[in-house]
Amino acid sequence: MSEQHDAGPVTTQTLLNLTQAAEAVGITRKTLYKHLESGKLSAVRDSSGKRAVDVSELIRVYGKVQLPEPAVNAGKQLHGNRNVASGEASEALQGMQKELVQLRELVQAMQGQQQLLLEDARRRDEQAAELTRLQSEADELRRQLEQERNKGFWARVFKG
Repeated sequence: MSEQHDAGPVTTQTLLNLTQAAEAVGITRKTLYKHLESGKLSAVRDSSGKRAVDVSELIRVYGKVQLPEPAVNAGKQLHGNRNVASGEASEALQGMQKELVQLRELVQAMQGQQQLLLEDARRRDEQAAELTRLQSEADELRRQLEQERNKGFWARVFKG
């Protein structure tokens, strides 16, 4: 079993236990455990020493996350007021989701640029091949012209 980022207890406003994390992204706990084992998803230890997943990690791996209001653990840990922590966590989640959308748009734009660069490279290769063909043809014509010039007068007149 691979444990990622277990450097000790972590206190944050956006930790979910594994059951809450699975529910937030709409997968089974078994699938979540498989993703933890494979390293696709990383987990930390919460203040009680249990494995937990940060909401930002869920967004990174799965995209959209649906958090039930009382699911965020930080209300009692940092502020003593669940509503304040839930509001802050919701704002943080919305900010992360907006950033994820922007990053995805940036990736799409970069993929478009990459496609254009690949097309340009293909065209350059085709042009280089055409240039080589034309140079060979010109060389052959020069060779034929030189042969004609080297023929004697009577050979040129009678095409012999």
